[in-house]
Amino acid sequence: MKNEKSRFLKNANETIYDSQTSLTWMANDSRINLKKDVSWDETEKYAEDMNGKSFGGHSDWRIPSTQEALSLFDKKKLNKDFKGGDIHLDSIFPPGAGNTTWTSETRGREAQIIFYINGFPYWYEKDDKTLSHSVRLIRRN
Repeated sequence: MKNEKSRFLKNANETIYDSQTSLTWMANDSRINLKKDVSWDETEKYAEDMNGKSFGGHSDWRIPSTQEALSLFDKKKLNKDFKGGDIHLDSIFPPGAGNTTWTSETRGREAQIIFYINGFPYWYEKDDKTLSHSVRLIRRN
């Protein structure tokens, strides 16, 4: 049986490089770092804060597009969200994340989220906190 080479590379600075997309992700999402759900507006502040701290040595972190966020969903991979539920993210990402991520796609008072339970995008009010909304920030190398 051939050992499958991972497309992800964990860096010492708490970031993960995706060789398939040439994107770098924060290893932890906002749910892990802040220990709470965030509204879409709070994701913008979170990105500002991470950039102000030059997290991982960079100050160009941003909210992912829908396509970028979907690129992490992999039905063959299994991880656990903060409630112990199954999400389909590579195990290189720490367990305990939110089961959704906000994206940069907006329309009026709504923004799109990606569910890592089923890989589907949905539109939600930007101030909605009924689900475990979080964000995993991204940057292009």
